[in-house]
Amino acid sequence: MIPNARIPALIAITLTEWAMEHGLSEESLAVALGVENLAALQDEELRLTPADYESLLALVYRETGREDLGLAIGSRLTVSSYGVLGHAMLSAATAGEAIRIGLEYYRLTSAFMTLNAETIPEALIMTARLDYPLPHLQRFAPEEQMVGVTAVARDLLGSDFCPLAIDFAISPPPYAERMKAWFACPVRYNQPENRFLIDARLLDVSLRTANALTAKHLLNLCETLLQQDRAAAPGDLLQRVNAAIRARVGHWPSMVDVAGQLGMSERTLRRRLQEHGTDFQREIDAVRHQLALQLLENPEVTVEQMAAVLGYSEAVSFRRAFQRWTGHTPQAWRRQPA
Repeated sequence: MIPNARIPALIAITLTEWAMEHGLSEESLAVALGVENLAALQDEELRLTPADYESLLALVYRETGREDLGLAIGSRLTVSSYGVLGHAMLSAATAGEAIRIGLEYYRLTSAFMTLNAETIPEALIMTARLDYPLPHLQRFAPEEQMVGVTAVARDLLGSDFCPLAIDFAISPPPYAERMKAWFACPVRYNQPENRFLIDARLLDVSLRTANALTAKHLLNLCETLLQQDRAAAPGDLLQRVNAAIRARVGHWPSMVDVAGQLGMSERTLRRRLQEHGTDFQREIDAVRHQLALQLLENPEVTVEQMAAVLGYSEAVSFRRAFQRWTGHTPQAWRRQPA
């Protein structure tokens, strides 16, 4: 797991728009995401962490009472929801080319899951593996991914498109029949992998929106954006800082300690963290957040013990921090259905 991975805000935009339609305030959503206001999500350079998305999802699940959030959000997506990448897919010559473009550049739009694809004689099979085993992302991401892919395919191929089959690694939810009706194909649960299967014959279907010149221009732009994102990604530095902090859990290191361990001055470490849009305290909090979620999975560990392990002098301080991260108290989080 990479606690400080950089995830585009496109899905957060759709999530917050839907949430406000269902009664949540802009202020509460902004607090959950750790941004000043939701207008900040429109900044193309903004990137969120898995913990930011987890906090947002925790709030929306709790306040709306909707279990089918992945279906609700995924079904709202269109090719245009994916910005430059979506328009590049629309300009492709065939459906197969559009899918190839989507698979090559999908991290420009969301990065909850790692996507891979293989083609067998009768089908293209896309597999999706969750990158961040956080409770609400585990619940939301596979459904949003598969529903969203189907919605985009219907934009490209027509509203009557349906996959050959959909596989989910999760157990059947209470709304499984609605999922089956939406996909209009067999939906299988408790499978080894999350998979999306499409008839291989559809890959050669020409797209009515094809435009070779536009496609070339937009693909060049996608490549530029992806390279810029990789260049700006936290990479080794934040992973090394994270590892240094985790190595001293219970005896939390100072910034001077970590800088010395990484072979740089405190001033240099502070500057480099700022270049990645973070600071040392935020990195400490990111580790505490992830460890807290792991500790809560063990029902025998008390909140007081967690507070001590995570370096809080009082349990009440830990409770306040945890509620700021997730919108829940530790006890309420633990009572949630798995």
